[in-house]
Amino acid sequence: MLGPRAYNGGTSGRFYNSVMLVAHDVQVAIRVLGRFEVTRDGIPVPDTEWQSRKARELLKILVARRGRACPRGRLVELLWPDEDDPAVLSNRLSVALATVRRILDPARTNQFLITEGGSVALHRVDVDVETFLRDATEGLRTRSGVLLRRATALYRGDVLEEDLYADWSHDLREEARAVCLAALRALAADTTDPDEAVLLLLRLLEQDRYDEPAHLALISVLLPAGRWGEADRAHRRYRSRMAEIGIEPAAVPGLPRRPRVRRPGGGSPLTLPPPVPAGLRRSPGTW
Repeated sequence: MLGPRAYNGGTSGRFYNSVMLVAHDVQVAIRVLGRFEVTRDGIPVPDTEWQSRKARELLKILVARRGRACPRGRLVELLWPDEDDPAVLSNRLSVALATVRRILDPARTNQFLITEGGSVALHRVDVDVETFLRDATEGLRTRSGVLLRRATALYRGDVLEEDLYADWSHDLREEARAVCLAALRALAADTTDPDEAVLLLLRLLEQDRYDEPAHLALISVLLPAGRWGEADRAHRRYRSRMAEIGIEPAAVPGLPRRPRVRRPGGGSPLTLPPPVPAGLRRSPGTW
């Protein structure tokens, strides 16, 4: 049985849940979050089995179409943009399609690619980014921490990181990235665990280093926990990032000022650690 997010073929681009296939048909899954990978029955297809860079690119393009059929002419334009011999290119596309079929379906049951009406579409293939988008979108709608954590755990990197400059990969990458950022923000806002909030906000800032609310939220989590060094470093990063894009940083209430004193005999001033607020100072003999 296939997983919960499989392409339902045809030209509709719709999906279906838990489709039972006959006997022991191979289960194919495609990973595009981070490193591209194809597995058959859970076993990764080795790079040496492809024997064609264009066939790999063809499969990636079909994934980026999200189940929608792509005209053969458009595939030719994307794969060989600088060539114009129709007969040669048609033959090349047929060879690439045959390679993709062999990779996905060594038994040649012809169940994973649909070629009809001059178009090509994926059929009955699990794709990790579709599972991610489904769980994250539903998690955001229902504010379900379970779904959001499951989705963000699946997000191992941006869509097809090795194809950053391919126009056909841009829309899906940006959509998935925006949904991931929204999921991380929701989790960070809802959690009551400061350690989890810090990790979520750091991950959010790894994705978007100029997210000012995330910078300020991180500092606001660290300060009440008495994590002065981390708060100070977070504040410095915040000011640096805002300076890079010409934004005046906001004042951070509660951040201790670091007094500066002169070195004996002159020289550069020393920066002392921030003072501990009076309410958190320990009395002698106490922990």
